[in-house]
Amino acid sequence: MPEWRYTGMAVSDEKARQALAAVKSACFNCKEHSDDCPLAKAAGEITRMTEENK
Repeated sequence: MPEWRYTGMAVSDEKARQALAAVKSACFNCKEHSDDCPLAKAAGEITRMTEENK
């Protein structure tokens, strides 16, 4: 199971997929991407978390 590094909590793969889908659905689809975007950062963190588990 992936671990959310900020709390050390283990989450199921399904819960991680749901969280990633929720973050991506909150995206405003800006014309120009910014590396400072908190939504992109959260999506990246969740993706890394799930990839590290494989």
